[in-house]
Amino acid sequence: MREYQSTYNNLIEQMRRQFGRQFSTQLVESLGLKEQALDRLINRTLLLEEAGVLGLEITQGELQDAIRAYPAFQSNGQFDPRRYQQALRYLRLTPQEFELSQHDDLLISKVERFITRGAKVLEAEVRSFYHHIKDKVNLKYILVEPGEFADKVEENEEALERYFNEHREEYRLVAKRQIIYVRFAPRDYVDAVELDDEEVQEYYQLHEDNYQEPKKVRARHILFKIPQGTTPSEEQAIEARAKEALTLVKNGDDFADLARKYSQDSTASKGGDLGYFARADMVEPFADTAFSLEKGEISELVRTRFGLHIIKVEDIQEASTQPFVEVEEAVRQALKTERAREIARERAETFADESRAQDDLRKAATDKDLQVTESGLFAVNEPILELGYHPELNEQIFALQLKEVSPGLSVGEDHVVTQLVEIQDSRLPELKEVKDAAKQNWIAEQSKILARKQAEEWLETSLQEGDLSQVASRNDLDIKETGLFTSVAPAPSLGNQRGVLVTAFALTAERPVAPEVYEVNGNFIIFQMKARDPAPEDQFQKEQGTLDRQLLRVKKQEAFTRWMSARREQSDIRILQEL
Repeated sequence: MREYQSTYNNLIEQMRRQFGRQFSTQLVESLGLKEQALDRLINRTLLLEEAGVLGLEITQGELQDAIRAYPAFQSNGQFDPRRYQQALRYLRLTPQEFELSQHDDLLISKVERFITRGAKVLEAEVRSFYHHIKDKVNLKYILVEPGEFADKVEENEEALERYFNEHREEYRLVAKRQIIYVRFAPRDYVDAVELDDEEVQEYYQLHEDNYQEPKKVRARHILFKIPQGTTPSEEQAIEARAKEALTLVKNGDDFADLARKYSQDSTASKGGDLGYFARADMVEPFADTAFSLEKGEISELVRTRFGLHIIKVEDIQEASTQPFVEVEEAVRQALKTERAREIARERAETFADESRAQDDLRKAATDKDLQVTESGLFAVNEPILELGYHPELNEQIFALQLKEVSPGLSVGEDHVVTQLVEIQDSRLPELKEVKDAAKQNWIAEQSKILARKQAEEWLETSLQEGDLSQVASRNDLDIKETGLFTSVAPAPSLGNQRGVLVTAFALTAERPVAPEVYEVNGNFIIFQMKARDPAPEDQFQKEQGTLDRQLLRVKKQEAFTRWMSARREQSDIRILQEL
């Protein structure tokens, strides 16, 4: 379970970094991260078993070389045992645990290379792939919008009732709850907190870490940008220019002058001066290097996602703790806030007990002269009036019995005590309760049927005539164009449907009209090829190597996926504890 929990937590952190503020518990569930974590462990076990079958091993030298190569464990490009120990302490790992994990990772990589060793790419496949992603096509099309057919739908109560009965589950009324509650906010108790100087001093001593200024470095840099999509030859030219500047710096030329001349960063006009910054302010490779240099020292070339940097450290401010006299007021306020939180929690707990004793939150609130708020009805996934949406809070409320008073529940830093006053169970509605919505949806469905039928009629005529123009002219329709696009960068008007793209690039001058109607973003389109722009052959020679490597990676991944699927089918895998 510990191994599973570690894998699961790592996945959570990856998703948190990827999605930022959009990360939520609902996202975790929709992505199936628990199942992904378990699958990873199952695959890892099977691969390690295969290593034993194949007789593959990792030598001590291979393990040491791999660990020494980690940039996070290096200073000035060399393995630094001190940094290694620091990093492991941060990760809460012993060297033995980390090295065992690395040993297994390297062994798994060996197995993967063995499994995929037979993957090959033929030149014909590369050429086909090149044209697949580089050829362009321009389409002209007629858009048929269902909304334009709504007024042609004839009212029919019997048809509407049949539609409703067939789709009744879609109109199910969700379960809802209504509560009354009293809110206890720490901000309401801050002014009531009284502190003596000794308490404040003691709080400062216990929380000195909160008043530390991190180590800072003042540095200059010269940046040589490497834009996304830079070819290998262009990258070599950029690196050559960076090495030329580095040589001048090492030979004693003024760094600020060289930054003004060479740097492609916004700080170039200031001689590359970045001012003082903490380690966390900069991207990892840059920060690692800057904080490993001594005052006046100049780095070698440092690669980040922005490009190549030359760094010179101008000054170093060591980490320090702010004296108590400078932060006394901030410390006092922090302690007051903490005490206010405790008071709010205690008041909420006491009030919850009093409300339960009387079996009446409103009466208990009246006795204490506290404000009661009525929530109105809300579903489990809806916000509560003035409290907002907090999944855990909603779940706790939905677990209450009618008239039951909750304990103090957390809402951010606040606490609330609630009483459930109404339960509305989920149920299937009668037509009269949702008639407007059902009628609107029925009309939309009928409009769609009429629109598709009309589009199919126009398509049939266009196929016979070999062109959309006459159909458009006779019916006063607009013919739109997509403009040239590739299969990997589709025209926005066509969406990203594989069927549309496959058909679009299969059209020819002899058969220019697509043979079927396609639905795109709720509308229907009929289209034909207007122009094709094949990718130039001379460009293929330049990109062949890159495309070959891309295809090889894909083929290796496909080979590995097939092997893993077959091995899982052959294995006896039992899940002993549900996630």
